[in-house]
Amino acid sequence: MSDATPTAAFVTFGCKVNQYDTQAMAEALRGIGYQVRPVSSGADLYIVNTCTVTSASDAKARKAIRALHRFSPESHIFVTGCYAQAAKSDLLGIEGVTKVFGNREKFQLKEMIREAEITQTLSREFVGDPDAQVDLGEFGLSIATFDEQTRAMVKVQDGCSAFCTFCIIPYVRGRMRSRDLPDIVAEVERLAQRGFREVVITGVQLGSYGKDLRRRYGLADVLAALHDIDDIARIRLSSIEPMDVPSNLIRAAADLPKVARHFHIPLQSGSTEVLERMRRKYTREEFLGLVAALYEAMPDVGLTTDVMVGFPGETDAEFEDTHRVVEKSAFHRLHVFRYSPREGTPAAAYPDQVPAHVAVERSKAVRGLGKRLERQYQEASAGNVVEVMVEDTREGPRAEYAGYAGNYLRVLTDAQDEDVGLLRRVELVDVEDGYMRGRLARHAG
Repeated sequence: MSDATPTAAFVTFGCKVNQYDTQAMAEALRGIGYQVRPVSSGADLYIVNTCTVTSASDAKARKAIRALHRFSPESHIFVTGCYAQAAKSDLLGIEGVTKVFGNREKFQLKEMIREAEITQTLSREFVGDPDAQVDLGEFGLSIATFDEQTRAMVKVQDGCSAFCTFCIIPYVRGRMRSRDLPDIVAEVERLAQRGFREVVITGVQLGSYGKDLRRRYGLADVLAALHDIDDIARIRLSSIEPMDVPSNLIRAAADLPKVARHFHIPLQSGSTEVLERMRRKYTREEFLGLVAALYEAMPDVGLTTDVMVGFPGETDAEFEDTHRVVEKSAFHRLHVFRYSPREGTPAAAYPDQVPAHVAVERSKAVRGLGKRLERQYQEASAGNVVEVMVEDTREGPRAEYAGYAGNYLRVLTDAQDEDVGLLRRVELVDVEDGYMRGRLARHAG
């Protein structure tokens, strides 16, 4: 590292919200003269943006921090994100860590660098103005591009006020708060000008967007406003809680052609009794009613979900309720995970913790069901013509270009370099090695 420009690299764990935050921090660093580069290239400053949704997430972050210090002992390591918010002192005790700060402080990177006196300890002169003002918007963070991605994440709200009994996120992200709609529109317009054709609208409690803005706006208003931006071809919603899907949002998704027909709705459990213990604020019947409403409004909608097994007190009968709801809902992709106690949450103190071997078997059973449902969905889709956002990613045995259809089917295509970053009509042909394969409509026949 012989050039005079200070360098930084990021390691990001967890959700799309964290991915957005990393992008915003990277742009802030560029604004004060840093070069942002890949981790493998070495850097003066590493920023690890952590997740703490499970104990495994914490362990991955600690492992990454130690690996960075071994790789580059002279570099500074900043740690932020949800794990940093929850366990600052623990992380400060890891060798090589210079500074630990929480989610609300991510937009104060310039101040963090000054406090840590990094610019004075670099082995060369700092380039750029350390007092430069970086426009991060009223919401704290803002972006103008999305590095090395075909799709851009756009955070419209942060925090959560649901306080599910198993979840630590409200304690480390804070209560739900929304971003003003004109600010969202301006950001997406900037992204469109940079050539992005698909944006993913994301947040921690996404469906609650606007409830803190005196209900001036809701998520349906966000979709309608972004739909009017000419160069945006597709708008996708990230995960949205079932209790936060109003009828006007379903109508907007059905009526606005640019909105991807895909909903990721976390089920967690198909047992009303377990949902009550989780404090999830919906019943088994209400969840199935939502699924029915989505299929009625959009028969071609793709539905994906999260399922938790082994929640304290979960009986065999309650687990079977979950199995039946998953099958009846015909999800085409599942994220299955075993309950992990998080210190400070009510569920961590619940009696009747499910033995690990029972949770493992239940996880295997639901994963097996998920694989079967995914295969059925893929096979039923053969012969359809869909629009795929072609990514700069090659996958599968033939190393073909990959991308997502609007319903979130992962598709391998015969696309060429000039198709990357664009929506292309693709005829779905068959399923091979777990992949949905297709060919561009211009090549069909």
